[in-house]
Amino acid sequence: MTLDDYKLWTGETLAVSDEQFDKLVAVASGRIASFLCLNTLPDPLPDDLAMVLANFIAAAQNHQGKDMFVTDKKVRNFTISFASNAASNAFKQIVRQYGDIIGKYENCEDSMSVEGNRRCCHGCF
Repeated sequence: MTLDDYKLWTGETLAVSDEQFDKLVAVASGRIASFLCLNTLPDPLPDDLAMVLANFIAAAQNHQGKDMFVTDKKVRNFTISFASNAASNAFKQIVRQYGDIIGKYENCEDSMSVEGNRRCCHGCF
């Protein structure tokens, strides 16, 4: 995947060098492969899966370094809800937007929830 491919699929640009982008793609590819219960992503990468990968990178960059553990706080009759910005939300966002594509490529036997909301299959969320 190139920066041009990233812009095509996300409509966004990243202010990173080609070397930095290659690192982002390598890490994101590994995470998406694990997410799909695959050892590696297919090569060449199909366009629909490239779109998922690009948007996962965009979501991960958006949530980078932001962890909010409080989601709801209630004081008397007043409740405040915080949107969690944890990195796991990048996976949730991708599942919500691209569940059909994920279902096409995932190789998971069963959806299983692992402690701490880690995920093997998209049904964990």
